[in-house]
Amino acid sequence: MARKSSKSTGRLARRLALGCAFAGFVGGLLVTVAVVQNMAAAIDDADVVRRGWQVGLGLSLLCAILCGGAAMAFGGRLATRIKDIGLAVGKLGRGGSEVRVRYDGNDEVAGLGKAVQYLATDLAALLSSEEDAGGAPASMDPMVKQLRDKTVPGAPPRVPGFEIDAAISNGSRGGLDYFDVVVNPNDAAEAVAYVVTGEGHGAVSVYACRLAHDELQRALRQGATPRRALAHTNKVMKRHLPPGACATATLLLIGGDACKLYQAGAHTPLLICQRGEVLELNAEGIALGLDDGPVFEKSLRPQEIAMSPGTRLVVGNEALLRVEGLLDLLPQHSPRHTNMFMNMVLGSVEQDAGDEGLREDVVLITVKKAGQDD
Repeated sequence: MARKSSKSTGRLARRLALGCAFAGFVGGLLVTVAVVQNMAAAIDDADVVRRGWQVGLGLSLLCAILCGGAAMAFGGRLATRIKDIGLAVGKLGRGGSEVRVRYDGNDEVAGLGKAVQYLATDLAALLSSEEDAGGAPASMDPMVKQLRDKTVPGAPPRVPGFEIDAAISNGSRGGLDYFDVVVNPNDAAEAVAYVVTGEGHGAVSVYACRLAHDELQRALRQGATPRRALAHTNKVMKRHLPPGACATATLLLIGGDACKLYQAGAHTPLLICQRGEVLELNAEGIALGLDDGPVFEKSLRPQEIAMSPGTRLVVGNEALLRVEGLLDLLPQHSPRHTNMFMNMVLGSVEQDAGDEGLREDVVLITVKKAGQDD
């Protein structure tokens, strides 16, 4: 069920109220100017004209207050209805299908609510028919999940000057994401964190994702740079997979005073927590396994992130980025030590999932520059 008592933050209502109040005040002033000018032309008494201006300004202010108050009330109700729909869409995105949307009335917002409710009903019916027919996606198969879970890293490696951690919160339907943090064997002060995600469903997607993970890990453990590791993995996948099969990957090079973000087909942004704000950053690149090499390597355009003390980076899978309220959780807990940060964020994510629990696996990797807090 969508939350029944959701309340808006008031931003829409405030903006609407300010706009209507300004319009009301300007309208009152225009009426005042027209009336007072007519009075001044017909009456020579300056005191009467002055009182006319005072009364006009007072009425303009009253008009602004009334318009703003009415707009505030209307905007609050409208924002609450829109947020209810947003919560329902967010739950659908996290894999839930038991969604109920309130759509009282016959306006455009009610129409949007009806459309979301129809979508949720159709999705629930589709999932039910797939499960009855034994056709659940391979990426959610228990055997696939067990295979992936055997690769989940244990204690995170130590990299001088950084706090690093990586973990997964298991969902009831699993997921098709591999992740790890690999220290450069030639330089203990450098490491690469990565997340690999399968594209599509079926056995080919499962194999493509696992192949991408294995080849990336092998290349990184041999000391390859992220660019070379990605190029090697891409060539292997292109050689061994059927046309169109691919996987996406996000790699974060950690070390020194700056980190580098590489993305091959992935569209999930890197989240940068700094000075109480959360910024999003994406790099460019095409998915692994689609090209023989030249185009793939030319498309890789990493992004560099300056790492001052206290700066925290967060990398995850798509399920993490769909978590409701994530952008509020990160700045709230970012100043904490990384172990506490992981416990608080993942604990909140699991708690907010409700009694049904998470439907998809949530992968969270975080890197913080050691030193003073934000």
